[in-house]
Amino acid sequence: MNYLMRILSFFSLCFFSVLSYAEEKTVQVGKHVTPSTDASTMILSLLLVLVVVVACAFILKKFQVTTQGTSSLKVVTSLHLGTKERIVVVQVGDKQLLLGVTATQITVLDTLEQPLDTGKNVSELFDNSVVSMLKKGINKNG
Repeated sequence: MNYLMRILSFFSLCFFSVLSYAEEKTVQVGKHVTPSTDASTMILSLLLVLVVVVACAFILKKFQVTTQGTSSLKVVTSLHLGTKERIVVVQVGDKQLLLGVTATQITVLDTLEQPLDTGKNVSELFDNSVVSMLKKGINKNG
């Protein structure tokens, strides 16, 4: 095995040494750049690319494509409690679940008896329901 490695390294050394004797061509830097390319053209090109990226991001966010299997699963609203903690109301079929979400786990806190309305004032209803749930929990423990 060691003998085979020596022969292989010898032939590869010979091959690369022959390549190093090949005729070198001079490299012409900027050969394909037109003389009219200046800083303002490059800046405008960069801005155009940034505008296209922002427009694509906006379009993708506006028209979120949902997969076919999750049409009955929808996040109604959420409330951030900390950097990695939040409370989320999820619509599953005709039920709404109140979930506690952390970085490591998701916990079902309650099944809402009165579903939240998906109108404009959902955040107010959500805040009121969370406050009432917390009061119920405090009254149970206290």
